[in-house]
Amino acid sequence: MLSTPFFVASAQASEASLRVAFVYNFLKFIEWPQRENQPISLCALGAEGITRQALAQLEKKSQPQRFIQVVYIDKADDLGQHLTSCQMIYRPMSGERFPLPAQLPPGALLVADEPDPSDKRVAIALVRTVDNRIEFIINEWAIGHAGVKVSSQLLKLARKPTKERS
Repeated sequence: MLSTPFFVASAQASEASLRVAFVYNFLKFIEWPQRENQPISLCALGAEGITRQALAQLEKKSQPQRFIQVVYIDKADDLGQHLTSCQMIYRPMSGERFPLPAQLPPGALLVADEPDPSDKRVAIALVRTVDNRIEFIINEWAIGHAGVKVSSQLLKLARKPTKERS
């Protein structure tokens, strides 16, 4: 009986790490205009526990000629202060309590865990499938609004959006 909580915690850690690995790989396939040789600012909204630990590992990694700077936004009051400097905003499920503006600043791309399908601000949605896999859906309208370029390789790997997201 004592092993059951361990397996639950292990599964949660594996899922959080997997979701953060997706975020890291998205960074590899997205180009922001006029950002050469500057750190990529990845803002994490309300990241807690295992997710925060996994994100901390990204700061040790770098993209070709660019480093990743993880900015943790732990209070809703801090959001306005940091939002304009974020290239990628990652909203794990623990960050849903942070109210985002109706329109994100240009150059800011929102990646969210299990978002509301009608939220047009979400550029990349990480979703669980019925067979318990994690997949991602790309909202090309939000990509265009952010003014970033997404690799065709990443677009091919994405699950096609349903009518609600198109």
